Amino acid sequence: MNERQTKELTTPGNHKIVLRSYLTGREAADIKSTLLFSLKMSTSDLENKKVDMGGISGSVLIEQERKTLGYLLVSVDGDGENPVDKLLDLPSTEYDAVLKEIETIKNPTTPEK
Repeated sequence: MNERQTKELTTPGNHKIVLRSYLTGREAADIKSTLLFSLKMSTSDLENKKVDMGGISGSVLIEQERKTLGYLLVSVDGDGENPVDKLLDLPSTEYDAVLKEIETIKNPTTPEK
């Protein structure tokens, strides 16, 4: 696969973060599968388009977040080795700034060309 375009973000604490500019369809499906594998549905639930979300652990959301970071985060302060761990070691305000940018990548208002 060709390397994707990247975008650089400077966090409030002046850390340089490089992110891939989009998720591939395969990556988005993998992230979504984390939630879908946790759902418990019967055939009648599918026929009635009813899903019980009561039995899902909050850890699913954490796993989705980590997968997303793994796919999109390229480097932290120029270092591409274990960038997710490097980000997790920064102050939470830095982490939150990166997550905010990642949300715009995951949920763009206009499609990529």
